[in-house]
Amino acid sequence: MHDVIGAYQRIEQMYRLYLKSAFPLRSPVLSEERDRVLAQPGVLSQPPLIEPVPVYESSGLDLNGAAARLPVEYRDLAALGQNLFGPGMTLYRHQMASLEEVIANRRDLVVTTGTGSGKTECFLLPLLAQLARESKTWAAAATPDPQQRYWWRDSGSRVSQWSHIQRPAALRAVILYPLNALVEDQLRRLRMTFDNDDIHNWLDKHRQGNRITFGRYTGQTPVPGLKDNPQRLRILKDHLCDMDQQYQTILKGVQEQQLDPDILPFFPRPDGGEMWSRWDMQETPPDILITNYSMLNIMMMRRIESDIFERTRQWLSEPDHPSESFS
Repeated sequence: MHDVIGAYQRIEQMYRLYLKSAFPLRSPVLSEERDRVLAQPGVLSQPPLIEPVPVYESSGLDLNGAAARLPVEYRDLAALGQNLFGPGMTLYRHQMASLEEVIANRRDLVVTTGTGSGKTECFLLPLLAQLARESKTWAAAATPDPQQRYWWRDSGSRVSQWSHIQRPAALRAVILYPLNALVEDQLRRLRMTFDNDDIHNWLDKHRQGNRITFGRYTGQTPVPGLKDNPQRLRILKDHLCDMDQQYQTILKGVQEQQLDPDILPFFPRPDGGEMWSRWDMQETPPDILITNYSMLNIMMMRRIESDIFERTRQWLSEPDHPSESFS
């Protein structure tokens, strides 16, 4: 629909004609008075509010082309971020500029653009490039016993989610949002980016079985309290059973072509990089932590989460630290 004003005027006219035909008035004076009242803004309709969306300038480069312009140690961004953009999509010029400013020029930045302009990619692209570079140095992950790792399936004792990895666990990035609804949307984006078969296979082949880990830490994240509380442990077990069964049901529906594959990122994948619980994040800090301002403030004051920040501090202070810090 290109003629927005015309469409509005036609719809309004149709409603006026309907009122005149459904509720006719014998008095021409009253009929004219009604027409004047209905013509006033806010009585029958409101004038349309139009928000123009600019056409953002393209960089002319897809992700492969963008990665090729980075220093060689960052070029695995093209593989790690292959699901960040759709097929055939190119980066906006401000997205490419953000990537180069952070990675090549080592500068902090602030991005202010409109809705739908790809602000998320402006910070995810440099983050993925840094993770692609650093993950080359990670030690191989051990192959866990499925019966032990997925302990809730066989009523076994709880096993920490990433107890089998050998590489340093620390916060590489903290993504902050003011609202939990925005946290949930970001979580879906990260599932699309990191938790799919193509990326898992690439990580198995080129990163020795490691995963890019990420976790939501909000009031909705199970479970608060101490790990030695049997009641809390039962709550976590029930939650993980529900999560596992729900994902398997959705996956089966997709495989049988009863559900759209696009539904998968709305559900956590048990064998992916997403963290299962607060306890798992306290024991093994995720590479990417997604939270809100209030929860982060609480986390920084509580002893139960102190290991998350202590392990991050130790990782940053290592002499052979493979990653330069970013603001």
